[in-house]
Amino acid sequence: MRQEKRQKTARIPGCVPAAVLTAAFIAAAGPACADALRAPAWNGVITAQAAERTAVTEYDEETLKKLADNVLEYGEIPGLIEQYNVTFRNQLETFYKSPDGEMGLTRTQLLDLAAELRAEADDLENEAEDIKKDVDRSVYEKYKANVRSLKHYATQLERAADGESAAGSEAIRELRILREEQTRSADALMRDHQTLSEQDAIAKKNLEIADLAYESAKKQQELGLYSAEDVLNAEKELNSARAAATQAAAELAVKKQELLLMLGWRYDADPQIMKVPAPETEKIAGFDPQKDAELAIQNNHTLYTTHNTSYKQQGGVVAKERKVQDQEKLVRQNLELLYEDVLQKQAAMQAAQTAFTTAENKKAEADRRNAVGLLSRREYLAAEAAYMTAVQSHDSAELALTAAIEEYEWALKGLMDIGQ
Repeated sequence: MRQEKRQKTARIPGCVPAAVLTAAFIAAAGPACADALRAPAWNGVITAQAAERTAVTEYDEETLKKLADNVLEYGEIPGLIEQYNVTFRNQLETFYKSPDGEMGLTRTQLLDLAAELRAEADDLENEAEDIKKDVDRSVYEKYKANVRSLKHYATQLERAADGESAAGSEAIRELRILREEQTRSADALMRDHQTLSEQDAIAKKNLEIADLAYESAKKQQELGLYSAEDVLNAEKELNSARAAATQAAAELAVKKQELLLMLGWRYDADPQIMKVPAPETEKIAGFDPQKDAELAIQNNHTLYTTHNTSYKQQGGVVAKERKVQDQEKLVRQNLELLYEDVLQKQAAMQAAQTAFTTAENKKAEADRRNAVGLLSRREYLAAEAAYMTAVQSHDSAELALTAAIEEYEWALKGLMDIGQ
């Protein structure tokens, strides 16, 4: 069962999950929280203004069941982030118990919640130490990051108790940004996982070839056809292939753990991870960096902060206006670069498709020759390895184009780094 393999999600004791919130609880949450909890599913780009009213996505029962199965699909990542990502869930549940006064919590209640969070942080920290020797360093660091997050939220609650909380609308905006950042990172992890998975398969095939060559060399030596040096060279090739296979397997395991932990599984889970779909090339025709720049500027998170920071904190009115203009210029320039990258990756994918077609033809010919006994076992394995390498090159080109398309889209949604 998927639930049994889920990473423990730290949450505020006593908080009610979004799926089972009562009408009374929503009513008590105040207008901003109530609007957020009733928000429709997210479709397309959300402007900075619309983001003020969107905290979570509503999913139907069928979708929730799919998210809870033991199969990971690329298109499910946004939903998995909302439902299971520890960092997002922690911040979301803190939002449910908003410390900005709209929930009507007393100072004592806020301090009690903070104390519970700190207690849970201590439990998670102890758990991290218990598994430290049994997991990869990156897994241990994930636990520590969650501990830091819990303590951070506890500090926020403690500050709220002293009247220092941010507005509810800003909390919703931060939730949206966190959701998008986590989704973007998980997308990249899943693409990397596919690449490493294919490289792992190639390394295993090369090891099989090297092992066969070594066994053949030993037999040839027995027949007096190979020297001891020939056998030694074959053994060296075998050891090299074995080391490469071991390294490929280790890199894949680390990336898999990182991906699964981010999406809510336990570090030792083994769900079925589906292949990343082919890039949505039809979107490219709709990209127009000159027109799209206005939307990218409107949604850019850094520009949002600049606009909403007092001119006194930025060296005066003129200095603030100059900073805004410089940042807008950067958005336009970067969007052009992102668009050019999309076109370059598209051309590279088309070239990879041509090479892949050639590799398919060679593999089909090898299959025919092998079927009638015209290829040795070693020759056929070499043909298989060459084909697998061609597949990996083709898929890498597709993944690179998918990443380029998504980076352009993330820029339109506000996730473009233009400094501070």
